[in-house]
Amino acid sequence: MDKQLIAGLRCPYCGGGFRLARECQAQAGRLHYGLLECRCFVFPVVDGVLLLSLAKGYGGAEEELQPYTPLQVAAIEYLQRDDVDGLQGWIRRHLPLAAELIEGRAGDYIGFTARRTSLLDAAVERALSAGSQFGVLGYPGGLRLLRRKLRRLLRPPPSAASDRGHLAQLGDYYVARFFAPRVNALALQLGSLPLGGRILSLCCGQGVFENLLRADGRPAEIVSVDGQFLNLLITRQYTNPDGNYICHDLQFALPFRDGAFDGVFSSTCLPEMPAQRHFAAEAIRVTAATGWTVFDSIWNEQQGGVRRIDRYRHYRFCQNFFARIEDYLPFFEECAAGREVGVDIPGPPQQYLGESTWAFGAARDAAMAGRADPQISVMLRDREKFAGFTTPQRPWLNPSQLSVSPVFEASRQGEVLRLRRRPAYEQLPDVIAAKGFPGYPASLELGPADRSGRLPQLFADATLALLPENFGLGTQTLAALGMPALE
Repeated sequence: MDKQLIAGLRCPYCGGGFRLARECQAQAGRLHYGLLECRCFVFPVVDGVLLLSLAKGYGGAEEELQPYTPLQVAAIEYLQRDDVDGLQGWIRRHLPLAAELIEGRAGDYIGFTARRTSLLDAAVERALSAGSQFGVLGYPGGLRLLRRKLRRLLRPPPSAASDRGHLAQLGDYYVARFFAPRVNALALQLGSLPLGGRILSLCCGQGVFENLLRADGRPAEIVSVDGQFLNLLITRQYTNPDGNYICHDLQFALPFRDGAFDGVFSSTCLPEMPAQRHFAAEAIRVTAATGWTVFDSIWNEQQGGVRRIDRYRHYRFCQNFFARIEDYLPFFEECAAGREVGVDIPGPPQQYLGESTWAFGAARDAAMAGRADPQISVMLRDREKFAGFTTPQRPWLNPSQLSVSPVFEASRQGEVLRLRRRPAYEQLPDVIAAKGFPGYPASLELGPADRSGRLPQLFADATLALLPENFGLGTQTLAALGMPALE
């Protein structure tokens, strides 16, 4: 954590400022281990991550892998004695996945998430089995054993070290977002936003947005906030090692002054927040008048397979998201603090190759009336003071940054790169691709005859992806695959 950031923080519980109460380990202006104190509590910084939550609203089986409150208490006790080694030993015993990331033993992203998924599957099974005692949650009757057998067949344990075990990870929601057509569309869309200054990433997940910001290359200070300690460590490890990270329950106030950020971004998370209005209002509050606030990929009951009450949703059985997606427009206008509310109706990446697609005013209403996708994205801006849209540069459309999507198996025959679609990607769920996405081709060939003009089209077709450097599964950039002709 950048020590200069500390002076601008405000306690989300008492509203007071923070002071650096103990610096246990720091380097080059960044605090790795230490304690921040306000007038109501002392908060630990663990390997650069500020543990700001006092009450955890996320819960569920995930907590078994990253027991937050014990970590926070242990960190305070060890760091009050300046015992960083003792704290790291405690984490090694009680949060082994976190220890892998902290100590640099995690390996590639796919391999790490395979281990995480294996442990999480077991934790979910225990949580849903415990819930079944009430008859309305978890597994009814003998379904538990059947689901366990099916899971073992469909998701082999990573300890087998098999390609099949790692390939199964491509279906994981977090993993798939790195190469989903929806994210390629987002990468193209972001080019029209001013991305400099200080950017806040809310509910950062495992760093998809951070990965796109780093690829864009415009100088920005990124602050990432998430309720899961592991997600923050994963984001730092694989997509943004220089970011600032805060573990915080986002149903409480954000720890920042009004207008502290030039841009605020969140993706897919708004409908999962019980306190949706508070979350949206806080995101808008901390956005500068010249900046932008984007809520990407908002979904509701129209999303396939989604229910408000789901006995198998292990971390939140009851979700109060809106029945009608149209109701989000008056909702945001209530939260907007005088700012203008615009929308984007998600489409295939091809839709975003030109200038900005954000619609305001009458154009917004027309877009909503004619929408075909079950999701929307929303942007708020101060109509008079907004810095304005930019002309997209997209420096990442080059062979050194683009990789063949993991959707395809790639093989080289002479100067020709042959791509064959994996069987699982013949059809895609709505959360991965917009309704207008035409689907992946069964096969494709790239050769020396391909020139620079084809790169944008290949990215718009989601044949190419912006992947973290250490993604795994043998994925390589086009340049590493010997394709310098694709400039």
